[in-house]
Amino acid sequence: MSTLFGEPPSCNHVQPDGAELRDLGVARIRSRRPGLVRKLSRAFLAHLLTHGPSTSDPLRTMVPIPPEVDPRVVGATVLGLAQVGLIVPVGRRRSNRPAARHRWLELWALADARAAAAWLSANPELGPDDP
Repeated sequence: MSTLFGEPPSCNHVQPDGAELRDLGVARIRSRRPGLVRKLSRAFLAHLLTHGPSTSDPLRTMVPIPPEVDPRVVGATVLGLAQVGLIVPVGRRRSNRPAARHRWLELWALADARAAAAWLSANPELGPDDP
């Protein structure tokens, strides 16, 4: 592509697509709140181990989100677990939270229960001073 005058454009910025923006947002949340993300990850994996496939709805009641934290940390955490292959989507279900207005949510299941249990053993809850 060239400009009106036949020269190549001096600024060839490629805009990230939706998936890239989502992944950047997930990484940003995970780096800013590692203790909370670890707590959410552990709670969701434990929930899936004991109850089977689920949406993220129960996670919001299991781990309180501080008021100063963007509640999308829950979705970022769940997506992070999927990105590392610990959970897989197996369908969709409507949310039972009134604030979510019964929108459709992914239904998640463990990809491998032994891998999830191993991850829980290898990733204890972080303390308040841990990075």
